[in-house]
Amino acid sequence: MTSVASPRVRTEHGMVEGLEADGLHWFRNIPYAAPPFGSRRFLPPQPAEDWDGVRDATEPGPVPPQPVEENPLGAIYAATEIGEDCLTLEVWTPDPGRAGLPVMVHIHGGGYIYGAGSLPGYSGKNFARDGVVHVGINYRLGIDGFLYLGEGHDNLGLRDQSAALAWVQRNIAAFGGDPSRVTIFGQSGGGVSVLNHLALPASRGAFAGAIAQSGCPMASVDAEEAFRVTRQVARDLGVAPTVAGLSAVSLERTAAASFKALKRYALGLVRGDRRALLLSPFRGVHGTEFLPADPVVSAGRAPGVPLLAGTVVNEAGPLIEGIAAVAGPVAPLIRLGLRRTLGLDGPTVRAYREGPRHVRGLAALVEAAWSDWAFRIPTIRLLEARPEPSWLYEFRWQRAGIPPFSGSFHAVDLPFVRDDLETVMALGKPAADLFGATPPKELARRVHADFVRFATTGDPGWPGYDRAERTTMVYDTESRAVPDAAGAERMAWEGRR
Repeated sequence: MTSVASPRVRTEHGMVEGLEADGLHWFRNIPYAAPPFGSRRFLPPQPAEDWDGVRDATEPGPVPPQPVEENPLGAIYAATEIGEDCLTLEVWTPDPGRAGLPVMVHIHGGGYIYGAGSLPGYSGKNFARDGVVHVGINYRLGIDGFLYLGEGHDNLGLRDQSAALAWVQRNIAAFGGDPSRVTIFGQSGGGVSVLNHLALPASRGAFAGAIAQSGCPMASVDAEEAFRVTRQVARDLGVAPTVAGLSAVSLERTAAASFKALKRYALGLVRGDRRALLLSPFRGVHGTEFLPADPVVSAGRAPGVPLLAGTVVNEAGPLIEGIAAVAGPVAPLIRLGLRRTLGLDGPTVRAYREGPRHVRGLAALVEAAWSDWAFRIPTIRLLEARPEPSWLYEFRWQRAGIPPFSGSFHAVDLPFVRDDLETVMALGKPAADLFGATPPKELARRVHADFVRFATTGDPGWPGYDRAERTTMVYDTESRAVPDAAGAERMAWEGRR
């Protein structure tokens, strides 16, 4: 990619100059709020300061404090340069001199503990190539972003995201975008964020469409459950569970404590704690002034906002593999405990064994049921409850040479959505182990085109989801829209939580 100086753009806080890359324009490290630490720590996002002259927007800025992530694809999906001035965003645009272009705002995943919108795996270049202004945002993570510390100090990461969306409304026209044509999208924690924004009063009117990839509508908690985590974290750190107590702890210690809280929460799986099935202790907190409604109860009823949502088949696959690797000889006992925790009765087990997946073995059964309980079934229920137009997809593609329905892992869809298999495959063996030697470029073009079509027109190109047909786009080597793709498994979960 050849880069040269880009035309300058004036934002509300000052002028920025980015890069022109292969005819597209890229502006990085633009503040949408002030650094959220020091005297601003554990406060809602504060306005960014104005600057004089021209701000260099050619390099990525620091990312929010977070633990070091072990990720085989870490070169493109793991954060490195951590710093305090992290409430920034970056913009890819076909041409800042244009007007009225559709806008897609990406909210990264990572369990509210890891990630950044500026990572190479989240490049917006191919969206800009196809006529969309792409915005990638950072937001506070872990203890600093999602630990519950009372009203006014709650949901800080979500508040950051809302502040970024408000910045987009005020500034995106200067980059060629139309503020009335904004679509928010994200995967995993980003998908959960999208579903939260559908219920957030502060985000009302900030977007016209939403795409949730592998998001769980059940992932928010009430204040009582959230404060249980707060007390445990504070005990570990030896401080009071208050703003004053936590503010005295260094960012390095809180990042490490975020990871420790994650590990402790996951150990609940051994005890049969159903809450642990959602893995991250850091969640949106509903029943608060900022997030009044539980996204499940509100059913994503943002008036007039169409929603495209979907999951991959083996969402829990990496989790089961991780349990087996760590637990060793006691892994079968943990799987038995997971089966009980999921409440798998005879009819449900038969649906997996006799249905289209033909699941065999305890590990595969637990993985399939966990994936459905945490991701697929809640997504379907949300769409069934929405009066607004909604579309459902299911990503089934997996690398060759493994049994069907066994390798469409959590996050496998990321490079397909961006039509950017080249970036991931450039990592060599780690990528080939996950995606095979030659993942299908045509599928990447298809998924990406459908997302662009949805952002451009409000319709991805297949019939919407309803209770009569339950039309689902199945993405695979041969993609097609089918009725009721969840079929027997969906019916087995009806009436159960």
